[in-house]
Amino acid sequence: MNCSENTRKATQRAKRNQWFRRMFTVALLMGLVVGFFLGRFTAHAFGRTTAEPDTEPSQTVDIQPTQTVIPTPEVSLEPVEPELVYLGEFRVTAYCACEICCGQWAENRPNGIVYGASGEPLVAGVSCASPLPFGTVLEVEGVGTYIVQDRTASWVVDKYGENLVDIYFDDHQAALEFGLQYHDVYLKEGADNDQM
Repeated sequence: MNCSENTRKATQRAKRNQWFRRMFTVALLMGLVVGFFLGRFTAHAFGRTTAEPDTEPSQTVDIQPTQTVIPTPEVSLEPVEPELVYLGEFRVTAYCACEICCGQWAENRPNGIVYGASGEPLVAGVSCASPLPFGTVLEVEGVGTYIVQDRTASWVVDKYGENLVDIYFDDHQAALEFGLQYHDVYLKEGADNDQM
């Protein structure tokens, strides 16, 4: 392609864009006009006109309030504990950021920060991996509350099923000491589970 052909195509695109902008403006203005007339027609059809022609301006009408005050219930300022929904018995394991636990993902940690599959930095005692949606808040009975911020390896899910939680630890020895456990797991409903 030569320079003149590129210039011609650019000119055509510019003209097309200008035409679309003009058509959009026309359509917008037409919509406003139609909306205005439909609003006026609807108000007139339902008897809601702005001025009553039969009333004289000197007449006054005594208006009595017709609203009643409904008492508002008292609001407790105490924080409400999220409701727990039983998810079942889960296989609960532990992992850290080392090469033994994470394989190839253990390399190239920017500034030493460990990020989960959700893009969030992992925090020991807070973060866990699971097939459940990111951001799900779980209560692992007897262990604690965790947020799903990482993903369990697909081969592990294939082998053991969906009821898995893998808790993040700062060091490998702590993860080894936790080992493999089975616990009842609950969804903390009302917590930040907007992705459920």
